[in-house]
Amino acid sequence: MMDLKAIFRAGCVLRWHTNPDLATTGDRIDGHSARVARILIALHPSPSVSLLCHALIHDDGESAVGDVPAPAKDSTPELAEWLEVAEEAERRRLWSGAAGPDSGASLTDSDQLWLRFADRLDAFQWAAHHGPWVMSGDGWPEARGWLLATAYALDCYNSVARLVDGSGRGDVA
Repeated sequence: MMDLKAIFRAGCVLRWHTNPDLATTGDRIDGHSARVARILIALHPSPSVSLLCHALIHDDGESAVGDVPAPAKDSTPELAEWLEVAEEAERRRLWSGAAGPDSGASLTDSDQLWLRFADRLDAFQWAAHHGPWVMSGDGWPEARGWLLATAYALDCYNSVARLVDGSGRGDVA
C-alpha cells in the first residue's frame, strides 16, 4: 500500500538550507521537481513518460537524509556514494508498487544527461532569480559553462543561452 502521507511530506524538504544567500527563498523539492519536469517538456524533443516520472520524484529520497549541498558531496566522494544509496532506498520505499520510475524502467544514458541538465538548469535559474548577486562566484560561472556546453550537445543551445545570459528573463524556451 502506498504511503501517501510520506509521499506528500517528501516534497516538503527545503532546498538551499546551507546557503546563506538562498536559505530563506522557500524552494521545496516538490516545486523543484515540477520545474525540472517542465524544463524537460519545454526543451526535450520527445521526453519519455519514464524520464518525466524520474524528474518528478528524483529528489524524494532526500526526505530521509536532507538536501546535502553539492560542495559537500564533491569534496567527499564516500559521502556522495552513501547518500546516493540512502536516497535511492528511500525513493524505492516511497514509490514501491507505483507504475513509475521504480517499476523496473531505467533511464537511458541520454535521459540521465537530460535529467541532470534540467536539474542543474532549474538550480541555476532559482539562484539567478532569488540571489542574482551570487552568480559571479560560488561555482555559478562554472555551472553556466557546463549548462551551455551541455545545451549545445542536447541541441537546445539557443533557448538555454538566452535564459542563462539573462535575455530570457525567466522564460524556459
